[in-house]
Amino acid sequence: MIRIRPIYLAPLLLTACAAKDSHIAHEAQTRLLGMSEVNLESCLGVPDQHSQFGTTDILTYYATSTSSDSYSLPVVGGISFANGAYCHATFQLQNGRVTQILYSGEKNATGAPDAYCAPIMRTCLAHLGDKVAAGTR
Repeated sequence: MIRIRPIYLAPLLLTACAAKDSHIAHEAQTRLLGMSEVNLESCLGVPDQHSQFGTTDILTYYATSTSSDSYSLPVVGGISFANGAYCHATFQLQNGRVTQILYSGEKNATGAPDAYCAPIMRTCLAHLGDKVAAGTR
């Protein structure tokens, strides 16, 4: 019988969490299209930056993350990983409705593109899910 120590599973669990965050960020790029500016600001709050060009609004939200993980492996010794990341989620709105969402910054976790943008989007996806469940959008 093969026994796997839990310490060897930690990197796999971290990768799985990052992959889920990546999925959340990508799902938001399509599900939030058409959302009104009022609903967007209701779930995300006031943007960190706001620009207006005629009937086009650009709203940008910032998220930062710092994390470190330490693993102790027999024979090899300790291994430590530290990373810091940030995401700028930029929403383009035409006539008060979301038409495009772009991500920029150091936003990718290992094997999980845009994963550090998920914290910005979680609340809005939950808000949208509540509205869909209630039959409104």
